[in-house]
Amino acid sequence: MDDVSSVREAPRASRPSRSRSFPWAAAPSNDAAEIAQARRRWYGGAVFGLLWQSLLLIALWTDGGSFRDHLTATASLALVYAFFMVAPELMWRRALVGRVVVIGFFALCSGLLLAVIGPLAVWSWLLLVSLSGFVAARLWVAMAVTGLTVAGQLAVAAVIGWDTASASGILFAPLITISVGASMVFFGRQREAEDRLGVAQDEITRLAVVEERARFSRDLHDVLGHSLTVVTMKSELAARLVDSDPVRAKAEMQDVERLAREALQGLRQAVSGYREASLDAELLSARAALSAAQIAAELPASGDAAAADARSLFAWVLREGVTNVLRHAGASAVRITISRTALTVEDDGTGSLDGPAVGTPVFGGNGLRGLRERADAVGATLATGTSDLGGFLLRVERGRR
Repeated sequence: MDDVSSVREAPRASRPSRSRSFPWAAAPSNDAAEIAQARRRWYGGAVFGLLWQSLLLIALWTDGGSFRDHLTATASLALVYAFFMVAPELMWRRALVGRVVVIGFFALCSGLLLAVIGPLAVWSWLLLVSLSGFVAARLWVAMAVTGLTVAGQLAVAAVIGWDTASASGILFAPLITISVGASMVFFGRQREAEDRLGVAQDEITRLAVVEERARFSRDLHDVLGHSLTVVTMKSELAARLVDSDPVRAKAEMQDVERLAREALQGLRQAVSGYREASLDAELLSARAALSAAQIAAELPASGDAAAADARSLFAWVLREGVTNVLRHAGASAVRITISRTALTVEDDGTGSLDGPAVGTPVFGGNGLRGLRERADAVGATLATGTSDLGGFLLRVERGRR
């Protein structure tokens, strides 16, 4: 599997709202689920806001006016409150201009309350600030509405007199309005931060999935690529020997069966995520594979010379190097050397690189790309070039510690 395509195919995390937007305000393009979420956010806060309006109703019914005036004022407020509750349903499917129109109409209705209940109507204007903050979807709209509301409240206080406004508590309405507007900005930023955190967590999860896909594809290539190559070589050899040397042909087919079982076991371990390559096992496998392909091999009997923490990486490089020799090199001789910090695979075939020298990083096919990623993960260097034997050279070297 190509790592780039894995990144492209992996689901992307949704992006948060723009910094000037209120994250709880549903956009016109939102689907039914997003609208339902915005609706839950709105009605929870709206009901709480209306509970505070009970103080306004108490003030109206205790101002000494007639029952008829109280009933008219209560009915007028009820209409404004109903409009306040359903206004978001008129706004969520509309663009910003449509939302501003709805807010403007609600502001007009709230302003007309002055003619019905008098200066106390300024307390109902807090709902206008809340509505613009929750549903307008733009920070500047909420700030503009808050500023105009405060200006209107100060104008009412100036008309009735500053002393009267102070005595009746109306002079405090602008301060409460500013507090509500600031709270809208604060909660908006908090919600935005939460959304960004959610996006970051989704992105981390997505990248973990991509990395796991890349790891599994690497292991699958390393496990099956080598094993199936050896199986193919031994099967071809057995087919050639079946008439002239049936005993050896049978032995080769027994090796094919053994290799197939080992490949199956390796696949199971790779799927489980617990597979750890063994350098000694890879040396034995390389010796058998090269012998079956009638390639003269010079290699150590064991991997004891390698540092303990480098053997797993060396095993993967050895497996890939031998697989490349069998598949592509057309070689007659292979030399494998192992030291404490380095492993080199050389052949005399025709698969040498045209251009890159030893020390040049590898950016080749899936197998070499996977080896490079493994080497980078442990601080090692993978290089290719032309060997002293005249063919291809593959070398991995771990930095000294």
